[in-house]
Amino acid sequence: MNKVLSVILTAFLVALFPSEIQAKTDLHDTIENELLRAYATTVFSQPKDMAAVNKQLAKQYRPILLSRFLKYVTYNSQSSYTEEITPGQIEMAKALHEEIKDMGYKDAVLTDHYYIFVRIPSNLPEGTTAPILGFSAHYDVTPDVTTNNVNANVITNYRGGKIELGVNPQGEKQILDPDTPRDAYLKTQIGNMIITSDGTTNLGADDRAGLSIVMTTLEVLAKHPEKKHGEMQIVIAPNEETGGAADFIAGVPYRPEIAFDFDGSVDGELMTDNFNALRILVTVKGHEGHQSNADGPYVNHGLAAADLIHQVYEDPSIPRRFADNSIVNLNSSCSRWLRLPSESRDREGYLDVFTNRPSNDTTVVDFRARSFAQADLDQLEDFIREIVKFLSAKYTKVDFSIKTESTYNNVGETAHPASFRVSKSAFEAAGVKMRPVSERAGTTGAIFAAATKNLPQKIVGSYMLFTGQNNMHSYTEWLSVDDMNKSFLVGLNIIDQVVVLLGTEQK
Repeated sequence: MNKVLSVILTAFLVALFPSEIQAKTDLHDTIENELLRAYATTVFSQPKDMAAVNKQLAKQYRPILLSRFLKYVTYNSQSSYTEEITPGQIEMAKALHEEIKDMGYKDAVLTDHYYIFVRIPSNLPEGTTAPILGFSAHYDVTPDVTTNNVNANVITNYRGGKIELGVNPQGEKQILDPDTPRDAYLKTQIGNMIITSDGTTNLGADDRAGLSIVMTTLEVLAKHPEKKHGEMQIVIAPNEETGGAADFIAGVPYRPEIAFDFDGSVDGELMTDNFNALRILVTVKGHEGHQSNADGPYVNHGLAAADLIHQVYEDPSIPRRFADNSIVNLNSSCSRWLRLPSESRDREGYLDVFTNRPSNDTTVVDFRARSFAQADLDQLEDFIREIVKFLSAKYTKVDFSIKTESTYNNVGETAHPASFRVSKSAFEAAGVKMRPVSERAGTTGAIFAAATKNLPQKIVGSYMLFTGQNNMHSYTEWLSVDDMNKSFLVGLNIIDQVVVLLGTEQK
């Protein structure tokens, strides 16, 4: 009853002296925080009331989320295809680490490879547990389009129509046009705030939007200890844009039991599954020598490499043996039974092939397989190994060796079984329509799972939430601030729903 009276009294003071309290920003923030704290402590056990508290928090922290995003895009933290870590990434990682410590997380870790890790202990009542919840994001931006000297263009109330930006370094005028398929989403943002670059650089919303959400969530949890949660683990990674976000993740103590990645696009999208990726490298080695000498050491290996590719794609037993494999095209009109990427749609998988000749006596056949089902790739690997064994006996003077690499895994196959239920409840509480999507590529969560799948403690697959990014990796990249705010609210609700739906009280 005392807590209820406190809520009523605080609300009365804010209503009675609004101008005086608003004039003192620190006092206003303190009173608003105390009001939310008292209210949340009083009604936490009621899910509908928790959603109301989170909506108030999201409203309160909206300007902080925005200012954080605008600050982060000023860092030129491009990753590199040739460097393990770039100076810009190091600068940003150190700044983020200091910011997190200033929030009160004194044990936050900045690893030798510039991952940032934060463990937040559970504050649930004694005897109550919930799965360890993980949130992730990345702080690097693509090396493909410059983010040096980003000049963010904030449009507070988009009125519709074209948005003319500047001229990119190639001398091309940059325009956002809602009447084109690329920019059609702009039509949903009339009356909302959006942010673009000035057209001379990439904006870097991928993944500064997700990064801002995760960092602001950390601030909320630090300032609102009344918000109940189980143990939480946060990781912010480098090098996602060059495929290296998992290169050193095994050494980071990020091991959640249910996880979510903030790096998606727009409109309530939730990435619930993605391709598994397998690379199969077959090295075919002959022997150098002068071709004119029939009695010399020369052994041709090109014919054996070509035979391998031919048999992998055209073996007549494929339709019978692998009829349920998504990579197999039973309707092929040319007896090439395995799909190429250009022939794959929706949930169909594919097998691509490349060849490389690192020396005169060697060809490497590089098969790259994708499927939403790991079993499809396992079948294909066994099949290719079988053919290699057959060809080794056929070409007795040629040496064959095989190596496989699992690049990323389908998060849907390794995610916590309640991930969808938790997400659905969190979206509903936020009033956001959830749109599950499948990604025909990899994600941060996918490569985390693949990198640790053979370790005693693996990283579970993580669903990926929308963050408001549009036209990623381009001079016309832009951010829907409204979508970013919605994602932030969904994240706050996820924290609650993990406790409400999955928490258990030990008897």
